[in-house]
Amino acid sequence: MDDLTTKLEEARKLRDEDELEASQEILLALLEENTDNATILYEVGGSHDVLGEERDAISYYEKAVEADLEGDDLQECLICLGSCNRVIGEFEDSVQWLETAVKQFPDNKSGHVFLSLAYYSNDQKEDAMRTLMEVLLETTENEDIQSYADVFEFYKDNLEEVWDEE
Repeated sequence: MDDLTTKLEEARKLRDEDELEASQEILLALLEENTDNATILYEVGGSHDVLGEERDAISYYEKAVEADLEGDDLQECLICLGSCNRVIGEFEDSVQWLETAVKQFPDNKSGHVFLSLAYYSNDQKEDAMRTLMEVLLETTENEDIQSYADVFEFYKDNLEEVWDEE
């Protein structure tokens, strides 16, 4: 195992142990030596994110995507980008990043849930409800909900419809 991998693992372990500042210190030192490394950029973004420094995290996450981050890290990075943007009130950017996440990683249902939150914050209430209902209908094993699945499936696409024949 090379030195870079060892230090990355150490930083991740420290973060898991809630030693956030120590983890970030290691990651920032790694970044000085590896300024274009997508994984390190992503991890530095994550270190800012867990410290509640979302504005700082966003630029590192964006650089990680530009540096061709791949796989599970890209999936998580896109979701984090969307979440951080929503938290700081950049709702349109949040929707854009999360729509990208959902398009590239459709099986990750947490991305869909974050997208529904972004839609809601961006005043796209129907999209928010529809997206959340889709996740619920695809993932629930609750028998009460499943017994109404056809009804919910219809309503999710007709949220504003009213059938009132007075």
